[in-house]
Amino acid sequence: MGEHHVPLQIDENNNVTKVGHDSGGSYEIKEAVQLELFPIDIYEQCILCGIETTTLKTTHVDFRTGYIEGAGQLCRDCYMKGNAEGREHISIPKHYIKTYSNDMELGAKIRQFYYENY
Repeated sequence: MGEHHVPLQIDENNNVTKVGHDSGGSYEIKEAVQLELFPIDIYEQCILCGIETTTLKTTHVDFRTGYIEGAGQLCRDCYMKGNAEGREHISIPKHYIKTYSNDMELGAKIRQFYYENY
């Protein structure tokens, strides 16, 4: 259908008072409508600890880190410090693979990383 842009007249309290042009097609607003220019709650909250995460509410779940389907969003700390027994996957820094070419040494470093972080 396309986009339509309509001017809004806004008073000093950020209330929309009029919609449209003065030359025709404008509508007076009978009841004040608060316009939220800068929404406060744009970030998700962690479902475990309740703090505000760095994930925008508008971010699709396929592009989120720490999102649990059916439960919600976790902050980085809760996601990284989750229950080790319940966690099926862990994240290992990429440089471990390049730095430790010996499989035995790599395994030892991964196990050390696991115990320090999970």
